[in-house]
Amino acid sequence: MQQVLTIIFPVFAVIGLGYIMVKRGLFSQSGVDDLTRFIFYLAVPCLLFRTSASGVMAQRLELSILFAYYGVGILILFSTFFIAKRFGQERAIVTGISSSFSNLALIGLPIVQTAFEPEALVPLMTIITFNAMILFTIPCVMMETGRNPNANLFGIVLGSIKSVVTNPLVIGLVGGWAFATSGLELPTMIDRTTDLFAKAAPTCALFAVGGGMARYSLKLEETRGPVLIASFAKLIVMPTLVYLTCRYVLNASALWTMIATLGAAMPTGANPFVFATRYGVGDRIAGNAILITTTLSILTLSILLLVFPHK
Repeated sequence: MQQVLTIIFPVFAVIGLGYIMVKRGLFSQSGVDDLTRFIFYLAVPCLLFRTSASGVMAQRLELSILFAYYGVGILILFSTFFIAKRFGQERAIVTGISSSFSNLALIGLPIVQTAFEPEALVPLMTIITFNAMILFTIPCVMMETGRNPNANLFGIVLGSIKSVVTNPLVIGLVGGWAFATSGLELPTMIDRTTDLFAKAAPTCALFAVGGGMARYSLKLEETRGPVLIASFAKLIVMPTLVYLTCRYVLNASALWTMIATLGAAMPTGANPFVFATRYGVGDRIAGNAILITTTLSILTLSILLLVFPHK
């Protein structure tokens, strides 16, 4: 238990400090947005680049976990959508994406990096690569076709593919892998520069999560039903089904099973709120789901780390 606390407490302490500082006006919300851009465009891509450039991606890739993670994720998305349809179709779509979209980059990476050996980042990075393309695109298609049956689905899918190809996280990951396969060594100046950015990634990411949470206010009221559905599905149902699929259907290795399960157990990410704001519906559902799942994940992630062996 002491080992788990040494992993979990610093993570959520930094998140909590970010939340408190923004709530008290010591750090602005616009500053959080700028910090998030720094994380997304520089810090985390450098972390992924250095990790993949180190050669860890040379280990055997168990791509079957993509079937487990995204197969379950899509099942959760549609299941919660149908369960929540009584609250309104568009609000049900927001419930679906809030139930299935994990915060893999800002919370998942720091926890896995702290709790496991470097090779554990490989399955997490493999999942991150396709996260937005699959679990963000499907709700977009559902919303667009719901509002306009003649919506250009090809354009939506093409846009999602383009967003993956131009995603800084994917560029960092693929760039590092290409460098590793070339057999070259990183020049000292590039090595030290990317190292500085990579070291900044975990702390800045967690602080930004807390600061971002400060923009939401927990007032369930009419959102109670969708938020409780999303929170239960996100923290309990999704990781349980991913674990069972990896362990008993795909016979995945212990490491890849653990990381896929932990990824599924991560709290709701920011993209559902971005999605809700973009379409002008359900932003309180997404915001409340982020607040509740992030808070409760202190307990659920601690339990998983107690069960799973870690360093």
